[in-house]
Amino acid sequence: METAELAGRDLTSGSIHRNIWYLAIPMMLESGIQNVSQLLDTYWVGQLGSAALATVTLSVTIRWVLNSLANGLGVGGMAIVARRVGERDDLSTQHAVWQTILLGIGVSVGISILGVALARPLLVLLGAEAEVLRLGLSYLHVVMGGMFALVLVFIVNSLLRGAGEARLAMTVLLVCTAVNVILEPLLIWGWGPFPSLGVVGSAWANVLGFSVGLCVQAVILLRGRARVAINMHDLAPDPRLMRNIILIALPSTAQMILRSSSRLVIVGLVGMFGTFALAGYGVANRMLLILLIPLFGLGNAASTLVGQNLGASKPKRAERNAWWVAAYAVGIMAVTATFLFAYARPIIAFFDATPQVIAIGGEAIRFIAPTLVFSALGVVLGGAFSGAGDTLPAMIINLATLWGLEVALAYALVHWAGQGLTGIWWGRAAANVANGVIFAIWFRAGKWKQRRV
Repeated sequence: METAELAGRDLTSGSIHRNIWYLAIPMMLESGIQNVSQLLDTYWVGQLGSAALATVTLSVTIRWVLNSLANGLGVGGMAIVARRVGERDDLSTQHAVWQTILLGIGVSVGISILGVALARPLLVLLGAEAEVLRLGLSYLHVVMGGMFALVLVFIVNSLLRGAGEARLAMTVLLVCTAVNVILEPLLIWGWGPFPSLGVVGSAWANVLGFSVGLCVQAVILLRGRARVAINMHDLAPDPRLMRNIILIALPSTAQMILRSSSRLVIVGLVGMFGTFALAGYGVANRMLLILLIPLFGLGNAASTLVGQNLGASKPKRAERNAWWVAAYAVGIMAVTATFLFAYARPIIAFFDATPQVIAIGGEAIRFIAPTLVFSALGVVLGGAFSGAGDTLPAMIINLATLWGLEVALAYALVHWAGQGLTGIWWGRAAANVANGVIFAIWFRAGKWKQRRV
């Protein structure tokens, strides 16, 4: 095997805590950038009324489900890239990068076609009323047309993180967000020479932002100034490596589909209670997701650290990294969830002052926010499993907690126990607790250390 000394920080030696924060800070900043985009999107769309908020709630949930078909590819490629970097094999790293991108191109085209075909039946299934259905179709058609950029930005950023290039991944997302933030009010309200597109303007701003980010990624990969690059002399498809990437990606893809489709069912249950319920849940869910986004940054750090240390034949160090990242995540979530719990109603009112929306959104946050401490444990240890290339546990745990507990309990409490929306909040809270506990027990067993990729 040909090897070459790769530039960049060695994450397999030295202080564990320094290495964690070397990766975690840019990854959390990257996540924080997403927070800004989510908040501004919710604010601008909220100015259009409760129907617009309900539209984005349904449409984004559908997009997440379809995105899940491709997100696993990023995990599969990241696991292999992290191992090859840990082994100091830059030629194999470059090869894995291009093969993952080829897979992403094919999958993104398929998702675009599927999304356009399923947009109307899914919106109808979720109980969209006439105005929400009309707006939702326009929104989804734009987003699905730009799925190529959305999918590839996610995949390439996963590869950058796997190589330890967290700062470059952060820069790409910063560019995406900056374009999105600038264009969104211009396209929603039609300021200056721009057309007034309403909710559809939010979709166009999102797609254009990711398209610019994809161009930035192309420059990074073609110039070869990062640990990951595209080798222009090695562009032929490699079915064997693609198969390995897919085998790692399949359980991860399945668990992401389980997660996003369970959210689709929950949105469907909420939709039974009308547009105000959808708007209130939509804002509350955005706020809860915003709290989780920094944890995804820490989970990505755990993935990179575990993958590279296993590649360097240091399984004990890989485990210590994962537990320390999990400890930091739990501490951060304890603080932020307490704040959200205390100011739930004023935060909801900032985005939509309708009394019914405030009451529903505030109740959802106060039920669910305290259980996010357990979600922190699950997110980070799930990332550690992904870095090891052992993606089956996450799929099984999410099947058990999201479908076996959250969806089943919420459905039962709504339809059989007459608990209304409160039953939905109980289901989600119970699933969060179970998810974190089971992840910790499974990770402690340690079989992931033996996984070869």
